[in-house]
Amino acid sequence: MMDIDKEIIKFGEGLKDRLDPSLIDFALDYISHSEVILAFETLCDYIADYEIKIRKDEYQKIIDIVNNLGLEIDSRYTYINPEKV
Repeated sequence: MMDIDKEIIKFGEGLKDRLDPSLIDFALDYISHSEVILAFETLCDYIADYEIKIRKDEYQKIIDIVNNLGLEIDSRYTYINPEKV
């Protein structure tokens, strides 16, 4: 089983070259308050809100985390799919 906290932190850190690091730190801080899902959803919302381009492998990581957290793959996640038309 993946350590979901570490996976989300690693994913967020990987966005710091494309998204304001203070926003990422703000989102990841939710993890320290046991709000893992909120941290992850906030990161995904930032990707959409700031129109951050993500790679196919990053999107696969998002889907893996969604599934691991037992979340529904809804428009929050499909909207940021780099292969959507």
